[in-house]
This record gives sequence, structure tokens and C-alpha cells, in this order.
Amino acid sequence: MLPMRRLFLLAVLAAVAWWFIERRRGGGEVSATIGYADGSAVTLAAGSPELDRLLRIASGARGS
Repeated sequence: MLPMRRLFLLAVLAAVAWWFIERRRGGGEVSATIGYADGSAVTLAAGSPELDRLLRIASGARGS
């Protein structure tokens, strides 16, 4: 039972480390992923006109 606990602890620590690394690596780029009810999704990359439009609409909705 003890080796299983150690393995679990190692997995948790690796997940936390990965989360911190990914969070820092983002570099401030903004992207958006839109998911649909049928399970499909589309990701709008930084600099795309669709993402710029979506961000304008979202900031207008937040400001009102």
C-alpha cells in the first residue's frame, strides 16, 4: 500500500509542477476555445480577427 501512496504523491506533485510551468509559459497571449453541445470545439488563436471581435464584444458586455 505504501508504494501506491508514493506513486500517487509523485503524480500529484508532477501535476502541480506542470500547472505552474504552463501558467508561466503562456507569455500573455490570449486565445479562446469555444465548445459546442455536440462535443466539437474551435480555438481562436491570438491575432485572429475572430478573436479580436469576440474580445471587443466581451469587454463591452463586461463594461455595461
